[in-house]
Amino acid sequence: MPRFLVIFAAGLAAAASVGKLVPHVAWMASEYGVSLASSGFLVSAVMLPGALLGPVLGLVADRFGARRIAVAGLGLQAAASLALPYAASFAGLAALRLAEGLGYSLAIVAATVLVAEAASERRRALALAVWSSFAPLGFALGQWFAGGASQADPLPAVGPVHALVLCAAALPLAFLVPQGKSTSQAAARPAFFATLRHGPALRTAVAFGCATGALLGAVAVAPLALAPASGLSVAATAQLTALAALPGIMGRFASGWLLGAAARPIAVLLAASLAGCGFLAAALAAPLPFSVALACFAGFQICVGALPGVMSAMLPLVAPSPRQLGTVSGLVNQMVTAGNLAGPPLALGLYATGGGIAAAALLCLAVAACVGLVSGVALYGRSLPAR
Repeated sequence: MPRFLVIFAAGLAAAASVGKLVPHVAWMASEYGVSLASSGFLVSAVMLPGALLGPVLGLVADRFGARRIAVAGLGLQAAASLALPYAASFAGLAALRLAEGLGYSLAIVAATVLVAEAASERRRALALAVWSSFAPLGFALGQWFAGGASQADPLPAVGPVHALVLCAAALPLAFLVPQGKSTSQAAARPAFFATLRHGPALRTAVAFGCATGALLGAVAVAPLALAPASGLSVAATAQLTALAALPGIMGRFASGWLLGAAARPIAVLLAASLAGCGFLAAALAAPLPFSVALACFAGFQICVGALPGVMSAMLPLVAPSPRQLGTVSGLVNQMVTAGNLAGPPLALGLYATGGGIAAAALLCLAVAACVGLVSGVALYGRSLPAR
């Protein structure tokens, strides 16, 4: 447990990179003379290296050892964050954010391997399911703390403070967590391509993308769909739906608890997906009072939020061997980013043409695709065996 907490704290510190500039998008647009859309790129730029290089970064973790790469990733993030106040142009700030993103992806891909290796066989499913909550928690914490910085010139506070937090997270990771396994240079390349062709790993990664795309797509559509019933503006409704989405983290903890209690993964997946789709259809397509629709939206986030928890617990099962877990983790990171990028525009496009029913149908189809892709793997045993 102490090792898990050290790794989890490192994941939170790394994930804060994504949220820390959200409160200052308008300031960056004004300061650097760019549009809000261009300024928004500085927020999402952290995800780009993982989207492009996910499996390669996983190979690096497999080749050189997960702890070493996780610490190096946190160090790269810290250096880039420390330099943020000195960016003299938009291009310079974008380059630093991409460097942060490279460090972030290295850190979380390697940390996933460390979680699997640090947990005992009995607690591995629970540890990986709970680990999957680091991203939404870290995003929210980064956004919340950065919101307290000066609105006149936030980077001199946000950058160095986050760099300090990253260093504080890296030190115990370097000294308290074992190095872990590594793959020899001769075996690394063939093992990498074999992992990319491994059906269970590929299906699970794509399923991750479907689930995260559905979750974020629902967050994008909900303000528009629920605003008429709320009697508020779309912006005010968006604040309420954002709060209602936070309980989705509970789904990840609940899935870990159920798997730790030897629940069948396929049973958790089916129950969560069916209940989640029912909640979403009621929230987006039924003429319900706003409070009831908002509660249904929160129910969807909780239920479908359990799916990434279950699939995280399955990663050691779908990896060809424990030495390829980093590559599988990188592949998952790549597909999660693809889902995050594709979910909102697709859901919003269908909502614009077909309303809440069409958007709900698409998102429920994504959830069904997620369960269908991993159901064959999830049927193994009452609980998830260690590899």
